[in-house]
Amino acid sequence: LGVHFTVTVDNKVKVGPTAIPALWREQYQGVSNFKFNEFLEIVSRGTGLLFSSNFNFMGLARDEIKKYSRVYMSSLAATLAHDIKPENYKRWGKPGIRAQLFNIKKRELEMDFVIQGDSKSLHILNAVSPGFTCCFPFASFVCDKIQEKLT
Repeated sequence: LGVHFTVTVDNKVKVGPTAIPALWREQYQGVSNFKFNEFLEIVSRGTGLLFSSNFNFMGLARDEIKKYSRVYMSSLAATLAHDIKPENYKRWGKPGIRAQLFNIKKRELEMDFVIQGDSKSLHILNAVSPGFTCCFPFASFVCDKIQEKLT
């Protein structure tokens, strides 16, 4: 997810949100909710991917880690709008969590929706921020899948 702007209801402009890596679940603010076991699991999986991935994880990780820098984020935002300066962005806003499914067997990130189920249920996995770009066609697709299971 690239850098973009969000205008709030009180007419403030936020840079982002963007998807930056979390080093433990629920890493919403600083080190609150820090869980050492989750941190170790994520770091060990990431380390494994650095050396054996088929999707340039090292380059992806390098690019994403840079987004922790306010100066870097401001420079990315400045490519989209004039007069963006790091000194105008003094604090980080509250982040969201963007789930990204990792296929353990294939050792790769899933880059699209994964649909699984049986005759009694249908599960949408890895629903990574479709927003308004695909919500109506995707909803139609899901309804068709449900209808197939009912007939």
